[in-house]
Amino acid sequence: MAKKDYHEDLVRYYEFQLGSMPNREGFKQALQNTFTDDQLKVFFLLPFFGMQTEEKFCKKASKIGLSPDELVEKARSLIPHGVIDSYVDDEKGRMFGRAPFIALVEFQVRLQEDSPMRQASADLMNAYIEGAVDVIPTKTPYYRVLPVQATITGKSGGSEIPVNTVVPDDREVLPIDILSEMIKKEPLIVVADCYCRATKKLLGEDCGHPLETCFYFNDLAKVKLEAGGYARQIDYDEAMEILWECERQGLVHNVDNCEGKITTLCNCCTCSCAVMRAVERGQTNVGGPSRYTSSLIKDRCTVCGVCVDVCPVHALSIEDGMLEIDHEQCIGCGHCVTECPEAALHMVLREKQPKIAADNAALMGKINREAMIGLAKKKLFGG
Repeated sequence: MAKKDYHEDLVRYYEFQLGSMPNREGFKQALQNTFTDDQLKVFFLLPFFGMQTEEKFCKKASKIGLSPDELVEKARSLIPHGVIDSYVDDEKGRMFGRAPFIALVEFQVRLQEDSPMRQASADLMNAYIEGAVDVIPTKTPYYRVLPVQATITGKSGGSEIPVNTVVPDDREVLPIDILSEMIKKEPLIVVADCYCRATKKLLGEDCGHPLETCFYFNDLAKVKLEAGGYARQIDYDEAMEILWECERQGLVHNVDNCEGKITTLCNCCTCSCAVMRAVERGQTNVGGPSRYTSSLIKDRCTVCGVCVDVCPVHALSIEDGMLEIDHEQCIGCGHCVTECPEAALHMVLREKQPKIAADNAALMGKINREAMIGLAKKKLFGG
């Protein structure tokens, strides 16, 4: 019987999440140089999805000839590499789970020391950013845009907004739209460098936008702190200072495409970030729009073109001396509204509201089902 190739199995597990992998053999070689068979045996004892208690995990130790203590030791050796997720649940105790592909990559590109795994991860992440990876056969976006808060509440927070800007009726503004209210609910806030911009910087393509702009919350925040070294806990005030600066820099807030508890909040640019680059390419299963779109008050518009220049997705244009808005292309970020010198733009609710999952579990469950069905169809029918 042929020896089981755990590194090949790990690549296939990542391909389920990513699609076909460019430089597949190079990435597999980097995995072989970094992780032993014994370590990966532990990884594959964990459930395909979700977290498992240490108690249940340890019951599987005998399957690979380890004591429970040895199993936990090997599992913990993979946590700082972004291969296994772990945190302590207040009720269930220590939890373990398979980390998604992106966790491995984001950890590696944030490292200061060079290694084959770091370089392979940077190359792979860059391919993902640049669209050199097959699109996963899913439909539901992972993320959705949150508008610049001032454009839907009239309250500027850390930035000024133009006078006379029209904002939606208060009854139209929901807690799922208001950044500061969402963050205020979170007991644990963790921030780290943007792994997209860290990738570009590593490859000599630094766009100059702020690095420390990736936020994590709830159990995922605990996971990032457990991994150590690249994420830090901050309070609400510091979080909002970072987020207001992101708005001043023209970055787009992207949050989990769900209600309820959030796990991630990215602040993205079209220079470097995978979500925004995917949106630019017309890839609709990565990032979705906000519940709002921009609207023009024609008699205020001087057709100065400022909004055209700041729109991250080129949804505004000047045609025959008039400003035109492509509402299908508009992601509802609100940056055109905050930058308009004549207050000629404002935010309105979309006629057709994008679907938002009830919670993160429902969101990921739907995406995983779509991926499995899509991959099965692709295998059966090709394409």
